[in-house]
Amino acid sequence: MPSETALRAGELSWYHTLELEPGFETPGMFDLRPFVDRYGLPERLDGMRCLDVGTMDGFWAFEMERRGASEVVALDLDDEGELDWPANRRPASFGGPPRGAGFALAREALGSGVERVCRSIYDALPGELGEFDVVVCGSVLIHLRDQALALERIAGLCRGTLVSAEPYDPWLGLLPFPAARWRAAREASVVFWQPNARCWKAMMRAAGFASVEEKGRFRLRAREGWSVRHLVLHARAPSR
Repeated sequence: MPSETALRAGELSWYHTLELEPGFETPGMFDLRPFVDRYGLPERLDGMRCLDVGTMDGFWAFEMERRGASEVVALDLDDEGELDWPANRRPASFGGPPRGAGFALAREALGSGVERVCRSIYDALPGELGEFDVVVCGSVLIHLRDQALALERIAGLCRGTLVSAEPYDPWLGLLPFPAARWRAAREASVVFWQPNARCWKAMMRAAGFASVEEKGRFRLRAREGWSVRHLVLHARAPSR
């Protein structure tokens, strides 16, 4: 007989695959566990303050907590209507449970102490949230209208390392300069700009990061079988 946690989880849609209890995993769109080593996250985060930008169901927030972080903050928005949408593709209404429902259930089931903050990265300031030793931002910037502003905000929050993993445009990678392709008019999911690797690196340097290092590239596979090329970058914040 399914447990109460399994029954409650079955009422929700899941972006991340999470093992909420022995023998039960959420049916997430993405199971990040086979790809964790591609991100280059330190094995131990003891004594560190960490931030997960665009946490969704909380995979990276809970993973950083598992690795010993002294404090983890998970940032996201609950209201689908507050996300970036092209004006001509904004739904007339939004239904279903709040976007944080899966996170709340997972936090309860895992006995986690992660703090979830409902806020846009555009409005995330160190005066309110403080600074962080490690910031993880995976598959988030690709869905934002203003990627440059988001990176500036992340740079302001980061006193250590940003671990970024985002889709990139391989064809524009043939160009010898930073470039991005406009995709908002024809994508099933909301993607505004898809930069090439040079453009991601240039935007991070422009945002104020002292150095940007490429850690690798891989294809992130979805449960349905399709995959997305991802570029992993580690950006180091300047001393303040």
